[in-house]
Amino acid sequence: MLGMLQVVIGLVFVLLLLSLLATTLMELIASLFALRGRNLEKALRNMLATTDVDDRLLSAFKDNALYKQLSYKYGKRRYAPSYLSARSFQSILMDVVLDGKAFDELEGRIETLPDDDLKKVLRQFLREAESDVDVFKGKVQTWYNDVMDRASGWYKRYTQKILVGMGFLIAIVFNADTLAIYERLESDPETLQQVIALAEDYADGQSGAQIDPVQLSPEFNASLAKLEGLVNNQIETVSSPLGLGWKNVIWSEVTPYDALLKLLGWTVTALAVSLGAPFWFDLLRKLVNIRSSGNKPE
Repeated sequence: MLGMLQVVIGLVFVLLLLSLLATTLMELIASLFALRGRNLEKALRNMLATTDVDDRLLSAFKDNALYKQLSYKYGKRRYAPSYLSARSFQSILMDVVLDGKAFDELEGRIETLPDDDLKKVLRQFLREAESDVDVFKGKVQTWYNDVMDRASGWYKRYTQKILVGMGFLIAIVFNADTLAIYERLESDPETLQQVIALAEDYADGQSGAQIDPVQLSPEFNASLAKLEGLVNNQIETVSSPLGLGWKNVIWSEVTPYDALLKLLGWTVTALAVSLGAPFWFDLLRKLVNIRSSGNKPE
């Protein structure tokens, strides 16, 4: 039983490292293509310009000084902020809608808005707030939070699809076949103990830490440095004992059955990686704790 637990710990550790690699690559892609900023803009468009063909209000919203300050520049381009708080959204929206007028004139200003759906929403909030400015602002913030919850769910599903593809690419590049890795750990006690030691050191070193899900980082160079460190340190350490890579593959001995089995192993790796680094990190810590509570083999 303890031997099987060690094999599982070793396998989970390897999948964690590959998931971290995929997550870091995802950060690079998100930084390059401003995925979170685009997701935010899509949500803002759904809120402010569903029937406004000219996007006048949305353009005014993006031209607001506060919105520009929350945005960031990479090179010569300015990207939408990756995050906008409900308070900031409400502040910018009120500034755009009122256009320098007092709150007493809000009802009249709402009637001049170019988007019919937005008019109806703000009218409803104003009626429910009974013209109380604080209540009205609170309702606008709640509305924004509800919309962004759905937008976050969409973004998570979108990035998970990318992670599956990323996982498959990583599996091929590193020849990371989950089935072969499991077989190697089960049949080679020396390799297993090396990987177990690395897994325990990693879990102890990250004790109390939390691995965040995919986050957009505006610093492309920081993500690139993180990627280089991960490949050159952790992954390079386990690649040799596990036989990852292609240098030991004898192509003349590969049969169609071997190729099919390899494809299956890569697919399992890709699906495992798509679960995300936080999932494998939490599982690793639990398994290491279970093992440490028992007697370690001599």
